[in-house]
Amino acid sequence: MKTFNIVRRIAVQIFNDKRSLAMILIAPLFILTLIYLLLGNSDYKPTVAESGLPAQIVASLEADGLTVNSLPAEEAGEKLKNGKIDAFVYKDGNNLKLLFRTYDAVKTGLVQKSVVGAVQGLSSASPIDAEYLYGSSGDSLFDNLGYVMLGIVSFFIIFIIAGISFVRERTNQTMERLMMTPVRRWQVVLGYTLGFGFFAMLQSILLLSYGIWVLNMTVLGSAVTAGLIMLLLAMSAVCIGAFFSIFSNSEFQMMQFIPVIVIPQIFFSGLISLDTMPYHLGALSKIMPVYYACSALKTVMITGGGIAEICPDIAALLMFIVIFFFMNILALKKYRKL
Repeated sequence: MKTFNIVRRIAVQIFNDKRSLAMILIAPLFILTLIYLLLGNSDYKPTVAESGLPAQIVASLEADGLTVNSLPAEEAGEKLKNGKIDAFVYKDGNNLKLLFRTYDAVKTGLVQKSVVGAVQGLSSASPIDAEYLYGSSGDSLFDNLGYVMLGIVSFFIIFIIAGISFVRERTNQTMERLMMTPVRRWQVVLGYTLGFGFFAMLQSILLLSYGIWVLNMTVLGSAVTAGLIMLLLAMSAVCIGAFFSIFSNSEFQMMQFIPVIVIPQIFFSGLISLDTMPYHLGALSKIMPVYYACSALKTVMITGGGIAEICPDIAALLMFIVIFFFMNILALKKYRKL
């Protein structure tokens, strides 16, 4: 009976906590459905350029649903560099070359599958070689996607630490005592943001430095620019974590936001090719700071781009910081109206 009473008490406690019940029953279904939609069959049809291919191969590629443009090699290379086509297919002696911009599991797989099918229909099949404009076929998965891991790890850790710390400030009555002083709301938010932001900066520098000089991550652009991106992402994580801590009364409740705030950002960070997602789900990435940070990191680290090329991503990260900063100021009205 004592054991049964414990079981009954826990069951009643969980059923009375609607948020915990939702995390147990609804959140797993949401995540599994999201994975199904993102990793299911893609209806994406690649666009490729060709130069000097036999008419039979071109016809076979078009019959397979690919959009094939016949372009001079120089123009095709420029379009590939700018991301306007997915691959450039051309003859190099007896070999058939596939040139991709960067590694992309979905796009690379779709193009290679179509080309292999087209070549198999010929009596004299040519060997097929895949090359990359940025990187090489010998690169590991970490070499190709390490920049995504930087963004995900940084946002996840800072979001949780900042959120839990803000919850602790409230549960320990520190926030209430601070709001009894003549300090203004914006000064409180700025102080907390800069305080946690300092440690976010240290984490960003350490994480990026370790990745570059210990794990030998590829950085074709400026490491300083990559560090700026990491810092902006960390600051956005601080502001977002502080905002969602408002809806938490304990550290455990703050952890409950991971399935709905952090995990979706992992899927939309660039880990999965966004324009190959069904139902145009890739558009959801536009409301997620990790997407902009990973997009900027890819431009700097993988393709060697500079500040001018990542200005839209930088502006988006700054926008997230400013929006959630002011939302945190408004949220402090529940403690004192100034």
